[in-house]
Amino acid sequence: MKFIKNHLFLLSLVLVMVLDPFLEDYAFGTLISLLLLTLSIGLCIYVLSNNKSVFWTMIIISTPIIGFNYCALLFPTESLIAVQYISMSLLFFLYASFLFYLLVTLKRISISDISHAISVYLLIGIAFGFLYSFLEVIQPGSIVYQFDEGKEISGDMIYFSFVTLTTLGFGDILPINKIAKVVVMVEAVMGVLYIAIMIGRLVGISPLKSNEKDNQ
Repeated sequence: MKFIKNHLFLLSLVLVMVLDPFLEDYAFGTLISLLLLTLSIGLCIYVLSNNKSVFWTMIIISTPIIGFNYCALLFPTESLIAVQYISMSLLFFLYASFLFYLLVTLKRISISDISHAISVYLLIGIAFGFLYSFLEVIQPGSIVYQFDEGKEISGDMIYFSFVTLTTLGFGDILPINKIAKVVVMVEAVMGVLYIAIMIGRLVGISPLKSNEKDNQ
């Protein structure tokens, strides 16, 4: 139970990443996907709850965005879908920023902190996935397939986002317009820099070094 509690936020993000492409094939898939996202958001707020100012800021920002996304399910127009994608993208970027700030200001590190560091990486990937979905909705053809396949915007864009974030670059999905290309470049650079910065930071605040300082 302790393991699940410490890593529940990370597990929820993994569920979003893995299940979202499949949920689009079902009638209530969008609702289930939004419920999983809401779970992840709630768990992230819980992780940030030690910092009261950040906690209440995220509550105030998250509540109307989540409420709007549920209301928009009743009226799925193109403009509302676009707002859904961009609002979720910005929200996940905001969570990643707050969580990253808390991680780099740590004086000690635990297993749960490593789990949260991985969670930031997944938050970035999911946030960019929603951003690509937004670009594709407002300007169809911004991102295209190399092969003749049916496009499922949200799931495929999250897949494309993680392929870009990890710099794998399979080439099966490609950015076409200039804005999409810029976003891809930013994500690729961010993915490389995040790993380098976080590894350096976590090594610098290892439990061994913290204990040595305490003994001086």
